Amino acid sequence: MNTEHEITARRQDNKPDRSEQSAQRENDAERVVGKPVGAIIAGVAVLRALHRAQRPLRASEVAREAELHRGTAFNILRTLQRESIITYNERDRTYSIGIMVLELAHGVLRTSGLLDVVRPEMFSLAERLDVTVALGKVEQSYDLVLLDFVGGGFRVDSYFSVGRRSRRFSGASGLVMAAFSGAPPELIEAEYEHTEWFRRPPFEEYVERMEATRTRGFALDLGNRRSGLTQVAVPIFSQTGSLALVLTVADFSYTMNDERIADVAKAMLAFSDRMSSELGRLRLD
Repeated sequence: MNTEHEITARRQDNKPDRSEQSAQRENDAERVVGKPVGAIIAGVAVLRALHRAQRPLRASEVAREAELHRGTAFNILRTLQRESIITYNERDRTYSIGIMVLELAHGVLRTSGLLDVVRPEMFSLAERLDVTVALGKVEQSYDLVLLDFVGGGFRVDSYFSVGRRSRRFSGASGLVMAAFSGAPPELIEAEYEHTEWFRRPPFEEYVERMEATRTRGFALDLGNRRSGLTQVAVPIFSQTGSLALVLTVADFSYTMNDERIADVAKAMLAFSDRMSSELGRLRLD
């Protein structure tokens, strides 16, 4: 297709050096402030175990998943239940994440500046292009966590749910992660067999797409990630040059011809440039 030739290549000086970005991640990972509190670490392990589970868990299952003594896990569960962070089902004797967590998540969105700074821009983009727009935060683990989505380009399903952690390196957003996050090539190749696709391209083809993404500044997926959906994704870099956010646009493939893809990508790159300069006002850590 001719999309690459219709859009000016993204400025090379906007692309972070991969070695510098990897070093920055290592420095961030090694930075420890204060003395870790064991009880809080154990409590977070319990919450993560419940979050990862596909169903409510019994106390013994939580203890095993969190690698805690059963008595310790039980006391943490009861404390979190009392504080309304998790819920308990008397009939099944199982625990699950509570609604309170959603309230806490709203607090994150409110105090981070996302609702005031980014969301209006996302609405404007969605309305102008008549697409669905999603924004994901890049984690140090190279995962992508969905922060927000707006628009009605297609019927929203479970793929777009706030807080969902995407499998690494899948689809258009995954190509952006592979191209700009500084992830080691051996990690990308090792994770590729576990990525989620409707039709998984051969790894050699994926590498070609990754290089194309790096060259033109945006990633394109023509229904490989989700059948019948075309996705375009662009990176949003922090002021230090590291990949901070990924913006993804999706719409039905039958509406996304070459000309429309070019228009969408151009608008998204402009969005990315504006948001990069605004990231200093946001609290996303």
